[in-house]
Amino acid sequence: MYAHVLSVDRAALVRSVNALPSLPAVVIELMALVHQQHANLEPVAHTLALDQALSAKVLRLANSPFYGVPGRIDSIRDGVQMLGMRQLSNLVLAASLTLEFEKRYGSTLHMRNFWRHSIGCAIAARHVAAHTGHDTSAAFTAGLLHDIGRLVADSQYPDAMAEAQEWALAQDIPTAAAEEAMLGIGHAELGAMVAQHWHFTHDVTHAIAHHHQPPSATQATLADVVHAANALTHALDLAGTPTEAVPEQDRSAWQRLNISDVRLQTLFAEVEAEFAELMARLQPA
Repeated sequence: MYAHVLSVDRAALVRSVNALPSLPAVVIELMALVHQQHANLEPVAHTLALDQALSAKVLRLANSPFYGVPGRIDSIRDGVQMLGMRQLSNLVLAASLTLEFEKRYGSTLHMRNFWRHSIGCAIAARHVAAHTGHDTSAAFTAGLLHDIGRLVADSQYPDAMAEAQEWALAQDIPTAAAEEAMLGIGHAELGAMVAQHWHFTHDVTHAIAHHHQPPSATQATLADVVHAANALTHALDLAGTPTEAVPEQDRSAWQRLNISDVRLQTLFAEVEAEFAELMARLQPA
């Protein structure tokens, strides 16, 4: 056990979460509409069209061959009609957070690695969810945000987070365990606070909170999905970090997911291919 607990103000971290800006209006509208059977999509298309940077990035994503209509979507209205609400909500969330992170944190190597891993985990979670019958939109969101607490802690206490990561590497232990031991709070707990602040569903918040240690359950949960997706993303080294390693895995979670070896190999190929395409389209035009 690490004897030196770093001086981190837990209350200050909580305040930093509460001080985060609200999600863009179009994301909030989409979250409210995505599960409605007879939603009026006109306000969403209008709101999204007003944000030129966001709408341009969404259109680039929407015209990816992975979404079935390459080169055929010329307007936000077409995107709403052809992609559907759930698919569109995934792309809008990814695009809006990309723009927000670029604005707040720049394009440093650290930020690049963080965002590459987040996008990879979102894609992997959506594919695992499709295999297990879970909500693919919720899985994408939870995968995208699963490490958001790490970004919050790093922005407030960069030296402490760096020391925790160095100690984890030196001791060959999970970074999450080092955070708990040294900082007194882990990024999963902080991430769940962010999800609550942004009013995501209980399932998404729960999955973020428990993506390293999914609770026991009688059947697979969204936390199991994100747990597996995180492992897949690390195994593929999508972040491109020199010290990449797959975190400790919960065997019960994998048993509940019941993914065969053959299907797992297919998942690796699918995630890697879609990741390359999505990252290319998320880059500045």
